[in-house]
Amino acid sequence: MKYDNPHMSSHSPRMGNAFTRGFGSLGLKLTGWKLKGKMPDVDKFVIIGVPHTSNWDAISASLAMLASGFKYTFLIKKEWFFWPMGPLFRALGGYPVDRGRGGKAVVQQLTKYIEETDKICIGFPPEGTRSKVSKYKTGFLRVAYAANVPVFICAFDGPNKHVVLDRLFPLTGNIDADAKAIKAYVDENWIGVHPERQK
Repeated sequence: MKYDNPHMSSHSPRMGNAFTRGFGSLGLKLTGWKLKGKMPDVDKFVIIGVPHTSNWDAISASLAMLASGFKYTFLIKKEWFFWPMGPLFRALGGYPVDRGRGGKAVVQQLTKYIEETDKICIGFPPEGTRSKVSKYKTGFLRVAYAANVPVFICAFDGPNKHVVLDRLFPLTGNIDADAKAIKAYVDENWIGVHPERQK
């Protein structure tokens, strides 16, 4: 299979067709956002979208992924997977999670899913909100460690309206230290759509 999209690697999970890529490209053009950078050369990874300060983050990221043909898995409460929403969510990359069983069970569920899938990228917003936070939630790191996969940063460059495929972030083995280091890196290098909600 030929991977001629400059933002993807041969390892990147793919989805969609000419129509969905065209829709994503048109959406980016109309909203003024652009996709920059390249996905990592790994088959499985966790991706975080940061800094998350606006609804535009999810919109621009979704349009960018559609335009590039990239498939990322996003988490939705299993209660939302009813007809006709269930098939639609699955087609777009949605994955049902049972949060009622607690965080540890969700990590186990996602770890099993990652292990059973050849190529996969699971997305997380580590802030968990568009409001200002002093630290990141660590669920994305717990999944990354449990599944033994790296963490990749997708940055929202608000002033320039760029979705930036930034870098794999080196992990230390200490979840709390990693969460602090990633937030410090993001705050130092990237400015969101609403900077006042970031630091």
